[in-house]
Amino acid sequence: MLCFFVLSQPLLAAQNATIIGSEVEIYKAGDFDSEIIDYVRSGEAYQISDKTYGPFYRIRLKDGRIGYIVDYELDIEGKGRIVPKDLDDLLLEEERQRQGQMPDTPSRSNEEEEFNDFNSGYGGITVQLINYHEKTMGDEQIADLIAIGYKSISLVSWSVIGSYGAPKYYAQKTGGSANGFKLWGDFGFSSSVITYPKGEVRVGGGLFTHVSMLTVETPQRKYDLHDVTGGLFLEGGWLIKLNKKNAIDVAIKYYFDKASYAGFGLSYLF
Repeated sequence: MLCFFVLSQPLLAAQNATIIGSEVEIYKAGDFDSEIIDYVRSGEAYQISDKTYGPFYRIRLKDGRIGYIVDYELDIEGKGRIVPKDLDDLLLEEERQRQGQMPDTPSRSNEEEEFNDFNSGYGGITVQLINYHEKTMGDEQIADLIAIGYKSISLVSWSVIGSYGAPKYYAQKTGGSANGFKLWGDFGFSSSVITYPKGEVRVGGGLFTHVSMLTVETPQRKYDLHDVTGGLFLEGGWLIKLNKKNAIDVAIKYYFDKASYAGFGLSYLF
């Protein structure tokens, strides 16, 4: 059975910023002589570190890579633009950083922690309305189910949700009673496709496991219906950041099960 519990690594604080320049270099290290790994453009929004490294901030690119950007190329949310420094001052500040004279110079372990910072993650309570489809009793049956559980969103994402009670069509088709529960667990990825200061539009996908434990009773006999299935899922979501610690996520998820079906989810994350 698929294992879908993972632990998120601790994250440090980050902040949002908008690019000012028309085509701004992203450096591999906090050094003007280091390799240029990419370019960003005016008006694009990114997450940057709270800390500065000489005249640089760390920046998380759209593909998840981490680089360094000069501070005066940024309009930082809540702080505004930074006044450009004289070139001699920039070079002197960079030299001091190399010599270990700056208190904000990170050690290797701090650098690793800050990489985790940009895998910005949230976890919390989720409610999902599932338009469940199942091939049983000689036809494809459909019922709307409410599932409640826990959801974690980061570069590596997972969720566990449960729906209590049996789909109504069992009682309707058999003339008896039905009870039990259904459980879904999934594990996969989530990636931002559009980022702005107060949220992001994301897509994701991965593997899921579905466990069904139902009991159906008719006047003639009792049936225990136990089933475990698995498959792929795709997800699209809109993450709305309320503040640095709390967010709301609205998502649509599609399950490729024996009979495929979709779910609409609303999550409060922290």
